[in-house]
Amino acid sequence: MVFRAGAKKNVNKRKMIQRNFKSDKDTRRRQIDTLKIFNDNVQEVIECEEYTVGFESDGRPFVITVFLGPSFPNEKPKVVISPSVEHPWVFGPTGEVNGAPGLLNFTAHSDLGRIVQAIIREMEKFPPQLFGVGEMMNRSGNEAPQIDIPHPPQSGEGLIPELRSLTIEELKELDTDPEFLDDFVAELGAVKNLRTDLDVLLQDIESIAKANMAQEERMTTLREEVNRRSIEFRDLGDKYEMLCALQKKKAEEFSPQHIKELLQIAASISDSECETCAEEFLAGKIDVQSFLNTFMAAKKLSAMRKAKEERLTSQLDSLEKHSLH
Repeated sequence: MVFRAGAKKNVNKRKMIQRNFKSDKDTRRRQIDTLKIFNDNVQEVIECEEYTVGFESDGRPFVITVFLGPSFPNEKPKVVISPSVEHPWVFGPTGEVNGAPGLLNFTAHSDLGRIVQAIIREMEKFPPQLFGVGEMMNRSGNEAPQIDIPHPPQSGEGLIPELRSLTIEELKELDTDPEFLDDFVAELGAVKNLRTDLDVLLQDIESIAKANMAQEERMTTLREEVNRRSIEFRDLGDKYEMLCALQKKKAEEFSPQHIKELLQIAASISDSECETCAEEFLAGKIDVQSFLNTFMAAKKLSAMRKAKEERLTSQLDSLEKHSLH
């Protein structure tokens, strides 16, 4: 008994491991699907393990390689950009992207495709400098003519280029006048772009909402149809159960064994009628003619019923012998 309980426990444990493995495998595949949905130029290097995504930033080609370890998606993926760039999100020497918010907060429920998409958009919006090029330029004292590298954004120049056109007085006014600051921020190119993106998103949301509302009537009709068919299905189920019970009852009534029993009972009743008729004749209650008519009819009916019962018994015995052989 102890061995059987232990074996059952091991079987349950194996089933649980299999379910977890299947669940992790499905989640892994879903994560890979999001990578292909949210990004273009996705190439599979090793199935379920390594993928590349090509993109351009400021006219220069880059490749992001995504490595999915054995524990993915329970552990975050390794994302490498090549050639390596100088960026707060990137560890320069290796090109590994380790500072992206999506990677820092990665869970099994994150969308791998959105994370890679956010990294690409960051590199496209703020074209990075290739790693080591700045140091090479400092050592040589001049720019390397064979490489066209954009200057890294400087404070107040790359992120907010509009500050370059302001005077000292206007900069001071920005610091002291909230209204002037609000007007200045409202006219920033980045803010306008964000506002435009927001308008586009709102339009998309509105379009989706309208599309959903357009489907409301159809969904209501389908819901009513489902309810109607559900009621019909229950009614058919009740009718089926009733017919099954009736069929079972009829099958019992008309079974050969039951018919045999009824013939035996009917023959016994005919014999009883014969005996009653004879007793009444001997007691002088009926005349000879009435006795003969009643007795002969009951005797004939009894004989016929016994013959049928015997023939049915013989047939049942024969069927039973054939079934045994």
